[in-house]
Amino acid sequence: MGTHPDQDRTGRSAASPRGSATAALLVVMVGLLMQGGSALAVLVIDSVGVVQALWLRTALAAIILVALRPRSLRLPARSDRLLLAALTVSLLAMNLSFYEAISRAPVGIVVAVEFLGPLGVAIAGSRRFLDVVWIVFAGAGVFLLARPSGSVTTLGLVFAFIAAGCWAAFILLAKRAVMRLEPLRVTTLMLVGSGLVLTPIMLASGVKIAGHGRAILLGLAVAILSSALPYFLELAAIQRVRASTYGVLLSIEPAIAAFWGFIVLSQELAVREIGAIGAIVVAAAGASWVHAQAAAVAVPVSEERTD
Repeated sequence: MGTHPDQDRTGRSAASPRGSATAALLVVMVGLLMQGGSALAVLVIDSVGVVQALWLRTALAAIILVALRPRSLRLPARSDRLLLAALTVSLLAMNLSFYEAISRAPVGIVVAVEFLGPLGVAIAGSRRFLDVVWIVFAGAGVFLLARPSGSVTTLGLVFAFIAAGCWAAFILLAKRAVMRLEPLRVTTLMLVGSGLVLTPIMLASGVKIAGHGRAILLGLAVAILSSALPYFLELAAIQRVRASTYGVLLSIEPAIAAFWGFIVLSQELAVREIGAIGAIVVAAAGASWVHAQAAAVAVPVSEERTD
């Protein structure tokens, strides 16, 4: 994350046939783990509520990362603290709105709508003709989802769109943060900060965790699947694959989420909803490929700063 995915720290190309194959497998694993965790999170939400479920995921993931590398908990320089605070708020808002959305709509649909955030960042200000194509595909997907059905409520879609906007803000802030601080340190501090902010909110809303041993165990599974483990696999992946390939592979996550929603939660989707997910996946994959290829040609790799 601190270096361009096409390059390693020495500036040499990190992409090779063997490396790309390994990265492809890692990215698919990240998607399976992350979206499997999202499906399990619905079960936790059903047991203890949105805030409590998110607190379990955030706090437990923070504990895991701090245990793995305690020195990541050091506060950054004063000049970096405002940026880190903004990043933490965007992460918290994104996760809260995402959890509110998946409590009201199938996870596959929510993840697909959420991908509009990265798509918007990728094509913002662009005048390429191909970007019009991706906008059309994404618009078609949104249009197909615009009529809430029995499986999707209007409020569920609203929260999914909020999550998309928060993800866009998170991406822009994260790009700045990982150029100034080590990625693992940024992630650890974000999760610790989110946990600290969530704690009083959870206490004020009523603690529902006591006596819910199953929910706590599921929360631990969600923390590992959705936060701790995917982070390490993602770092390994982006060191081995081109940004274009990485973005396309990442774009299959809505389909993976729909798969886990069906397997874990028995969430069946209408043909219209499957078509909407497919259209958004095509838009996200296409935009990621085109813009990453352009960036690889136009933007030189600069030295990163780590603390």
